Amino acid sequence: MSTERGPAIPGPDDFDRQLRDLTSGSADAARFREPSAEERAKQAAQRRRRQRTGWRNAAKASQLRRPMSSPRQGSGPWRRRRLRVVGGRTSRRPAPGARRARLRSIAKMAGILVGFVALLIVLHLLGLGPQ
Repeated sequence: MSTERGPAIPGPDDFDRQLRDLTSGSADAARFREPSAEERAKQAAQRRRRQRTGWRNAAKASQLRRPMSSPRQGSGPWRRRRLRVVGGRTSRRPAPGARRARLRSIAKMAGILVGFVALLIVLHLLGLGPQ
């Protein structure tokens, strides 16, 4: 097995030299440069200018920027509103199959409950339940 180092793996002296270059400030120029906040803001403004806004989107945006009016503004001060009875009887009749569907739902729940109780009894008889 060879102990020679290839060109991709620098030796310990190269690591020390690169570390000294970095700490002393005499290293090469950076490969990547992060733009400043001002440059990023300018780039964002240029991107916004380049985007074409359709007339439909522009109209929707202007409509969304308008302040909302209160719902009471349109109604006059003397206008009366009819009070609704909360939880009161309605004059509408239930749908034709509503009673049958409700009875079917109750029967399903009762069947599941009976099945669960039967399963508990069988497990208890087999000695698998609480003693």
